[in-house]
Amino acid sequence: MALSSRGNLATRLVSHVIVILIKSLFVVLLAVMSTANAAQKEPEPQIKLDQIKSSELITGPYSYFVPPYSYYYFHNMDKLGFKLDWIRRAGPVYPLKKPTKTFTVNYSHKNHTYSLDEYFKRNAVLGFLVLKDNQIIYEKYFHGSDQNSRFISNSVGKSITSTLFGIALEEGKINSIDDPVIKYFPELKDSAFNRVTLKQALAMATGVIASEDAFDPNSTVHLMDESVLHGVPSFTKVLETLKANPKDTPGTTFNYTSLNTQVLGQVIENATGTPLNQYLEEKIWSKVGMQSDAFLYRAEAQPDQCAFGCFNATVRDYGRFGLMMMNGGTLGGIKIVSSTWVNEATTPVKFANPLQDSEHLGYGYQWWIPSDGSHAYKGMGIFGQILYIDPEKHIVIVQTSAWPKPEMDERWQESSQVMSAIVAKISK
Repeated sequence: MALSSRGNLATRLVSHVIVILIKSLFVVLLAVMSTANAAQKEPEPQIKLDQIKSSELITGPYSYFVPPYSYYYFHNMDKLGFKLDWIRRAGPVYPLKKPTKTFTVNYSHKNHTYSLDEYFKRNAVLGFLVLKDNQIIYEKYFHGSDQNSRFISNSVGKSITSTLFGIALEEGKINSIDDPVIKYFPELKDSAFNRVTLKQALAMATGVIASEDAFDPNSTVHLMDESVLHGVPSFTKVLETLKANPKDTPGTTFNYTSLNTQVLGQVIENATGTPLNQYLEEKIWSKVGMQSDAFLYRAEAQPDQCAFGCFNATVRDYGRFGLMMMNGGTLGGIKIVSSTWVNEATTPVKFANPLQDSEHLGYGYQWWIPSDGSHAYKGMGIFGQILYIDPEKHIVIVQTSAWPKPEMDERWQESSQVMSAIVAKISK
């Protein structure tokens, strides 16, 4: 018995040592993997808002809008020190089905054929999602982002403001799109907007002297940049200073400027008596099964919420918003806005002096509409943000990117080509 007991004890000791060794090796392995992942993770850049020049906010070199900083901050805007206006989700999440098979596609651009992976690299893509109804066809993320990251909209946010406007109109908070702006925004009675209707602001045809050229140091966009960064002057004060172009009657000439969308946002607030973020939360975000809270950002000293491009949300939630629009204003059996408004907002407005665009795009109420005969339309934002919606093919594509420059015609053209290739392959 004594010998047997000693043998069993020895066996147990050996087993115990082996277990300790295995655990030790496992800990070491985890440490090595953690070190490797840390090495692969991109360093978090540090930007100080008070050191950014408003005249260089969009063109750099020291700005969260330009690489390499944009690779990080375009999905981490909440870490810059801005004031955040949160838009809370609620209820069950609207389900998106996981991909069932691998998706690949090639596309042609300037007599060359490229793959999707080549497209992502060429265009500094951060997040990309393709939906066929609620089925995820393809999804990919880069530069440390993932499906829980909240990405900046830039001017895709204008399309969201347009949808809120349609809701306020249908609720009777706004009487008519033909009402004058100053009926709801009387502070602008001595500005260029005293002769402008809401419809003209929606269609970017206000006859206001304004320029969106980020490379022009005298353009009005830099006044807005100053407001975004420092809150002084306020957005309202900027709008009050604008002058009318005596040679441009409102409603005749397309002139894209973020100032028009800011007017619409503040009209919505004044008409509804509700802050923009709360109205968006109440009417859309808490109703259609979004997976995450979203937010708007503004300078701490800025009294006005930002309506023209400061929206941030996950790629999948942009996709859900796109599905709602694709389905005529309804998602999961819940009506958000009427199909009448969706159709009107995504129909090109005819101008006496139409826009001239390399992509041959028309413009509705804060939505871009390709003139290629399809039923598709887009929300588009500088540096390559796109919400593409094709209600006929039941396809929604979301792209968030960090291009080296705000507007790049070749990149817009290439994005159209890759999305056309995606739609063609899915629709076979």
